[in-house]
Amino acid sequence: MSAELARLLENLIRIGTVAQIDHAAVRVRVQCGELLTDWLPWLTARAGQTRTWNPPTLGEQVLLLAPGGELRGAVVLSAINSDTVPAPSHAPNITMVELPDGAVLSYDHAASHLSATLPGSASLDAQGAVSVTTAAALTATAAGGATLNANTVINGNLTLNGNFTQPSGQTATMAGDTHFTGAVTSNGRDISASHTHGGVQRGGDKTDGVS
Repeated sequence: MSAELARLLENLIRIGTVAQIDHAAVRVRVQCGELLTDWLPWLTARAGQTRTWNPPTLGEQVLLLAPGGELRGAVVLSAINSDTVPAPSHAPNITMVELPDGAVLSYDHAASHLSATLPGSASLDAQGAVSVTTAAALTATAAGGATLNANTVINGNLTLNGNFTQPSGQTATMAGDTHFTGAVTSNGRDISASHTHGGVQRGGDKTDGVS
């Protein structure tokens, strides 16, 4: 076997680490031992009508695929776990994405549970309707439902197709006008209102036309 053929065979598949990244050009340089490659493209999940963007990071262990053994035409395939960057989980039932800022998206297919831990904010911008349905909304006996542990602001109309319950000891404050089309009852303290009427007399006098 000639030295040139041996070199080409050795370059067909190499393991290295990402040494430099050019995000604008979508290229990386890979360190393979003492060899530093030229700028090479990396493989992505989709690059057609559906496109994905999840670039490699510095120090990430990758695979170099060089058709014909020429590294100048190689592509970079991410990624291989290493002692420096181990797998974020060892559970067989977990699919997980761990991000540099500490965000974690995880799905446990054994428990059928989706978890998202976000150190920052989140937003949902939908041009159409948004619907959330839980088992508790479908059957009267199902446990669960939705729990929101946060102060909430609704910039729009609110329609409640069900009962509203406020725990004892809590106070509801309404600063604007309130209109009821049905009866208002109280099983606790009296209902009181602070306002004034014109033409009301004191003492035992009778007054007509109070509104």
